Amino acid sequence: MLAASMGWGTASAQKHHEAYPPDTLQVNSVQELFTKGTVHGHVRNYFMATWNHRELSDNYAYAIGAEIAYKTAQFHGFRVGFAGLFTYSLFSSDMAQQDPVTGKHPKLELELFDVEDPENKADLDRLDELYLEYKADWLHAKAGRFSFTSPLMNPQDTRMKPYSFQGISFQFPVREKALLTLAWLDHFSPRSTVEWFKADASIGTFSAGVDEQGNSSGYAHHTSTKGVAVTGLQVDLDAAQPGIHAEVWNYWIENVANTSYGRATIELAPRVKAGIEGLYQVQAGNGGNPEEALAYFPDQHQWLVGSQLAYETGTWNVSLNYLHIGGEGHFLFPREWGREQFFAAISRGRMEGTGKSDLLVAKVKKHWSDRLSVEAAASKAWMPGLDNYTHNKYGAVPYIGWLADLNYSPAKPVLKGLNFRLLYVGRTSPGTDLPLKAMYYTTNFHNLSFITQLNF
Repeated sequence: MLAASMGWGTASAQKHHEAYPPDTLQVNSVQELFTKGTVHGHVRNYFMATWNHRELSDNYAYAIGAEIAYKTAQFHGFRVGFAGLFTYSLFSSDMAQQDPVTGKHPKLELELFDVEDPENKADLDRLDELYLEYKADWLHAKAGRFSFTSPLMNPQDTRMKPYSFQGISFQFPVREKALLTLAWLDHFSPRSTVEWFKADASIGTFSAGVDEQGNSSGYAHHTSTKGVAVTGLQVDLDAAQPGIHAEVWNYWIENVANTSYGRATIELAPRVKAGIEGLYQVQAGNGGNPEEALAYFPDQHQWLVGSQLAYETGTWNVSLNYLHIGGEGHFLFPREWGREQFFAAISRGRMEGTGKSDLLVAKVKKHWSDRLSVEAAASKAWMPGLDNYTHNKYGAVPYIGWLADLNYSPAKPVLKGLNFRLLYVGRTSPGTDLPLKAMYYTTNFHNLSFITQLNF
């Protein structure tokens, strides 16, 4: 539901039958390989403020940054690309100041900068991409550092820096109706960080939560894995009656876990679609460490199911979405590698780290024109108790939430490339007996973001 029109959300997969563009430029020298290349990127201003409950601290931040990316011209299908990002803090509340009640740093505002160093407001540059690419009708391959999109691993470029990946990937169009993806990824730069990490070192960069005994999880810097192998198949039978869209993915994290995910949507009637999704995961190897207290993934068999009923017209999109996570343990997947994209996914609403939980979300989106869209959502989450450590790794609480998301691009030609986004998220937990420290950026808060972006 994030603003794909502004290039911030996870990019949707291209039509599977669409052939890769052939070389269209005549390159006669190494110099022309670079002079006939292309430059693109964006400049982004991001203001965010959060009002928390009672004496819990309120916070704000204003960041400015840019991405500059370059691709050489193609030569027999090959090209080289790279991209760099930088961010500065124009003004903000003290990111290094811990909340007096919880002892925690500002969560959402700090994610605009460097979650590893709350005092870092200027040294926030990162080489985001550096890759060799090959494109042909039968293959699209990349090797190096690049953006990678899938349901569980994705850029999620909704702060100042996205999730980025290093490795190798291959995409094969299959009979113009399907797309096969194969990838091996072994280095990561999580969103809101400035460093690159090996796969095992990246797990635990964000908060590690608690283990099944309620103690602070000890897997950070103790997880052993060489990387993750990803396999995906996306099928588009749009011309069939009824139209069917399906995809299946498998993520094998060496020595940690194996997770399989699939979804399918079918057209029940004109403008009416239904969808179903499911996930199943088991431990691989020793879960990351032979010592149980230091393992990232416990010895469990976890699953989840989701569904969607949607009504779509040319300008309206209305859907009811549901997600249920089983009670065998937690749904676990490294938060440092992306964010889950389930039917019921909403901004500021991760479900990773929970079990024995449910989420119901109603979404309404209206496209007033090619330049203006407005979206609203309401959600209800049923979560296990705070002391149910087997099913609640990060202190999730039951809540009722709401969201408003406005995106606008000016029509004047002189303002081409300029976009504005206003995002408001609120959450409350009526009728629940929660300690004040459990509410910090979890419930009973209001979060406002205003983003200006210039794409070029």
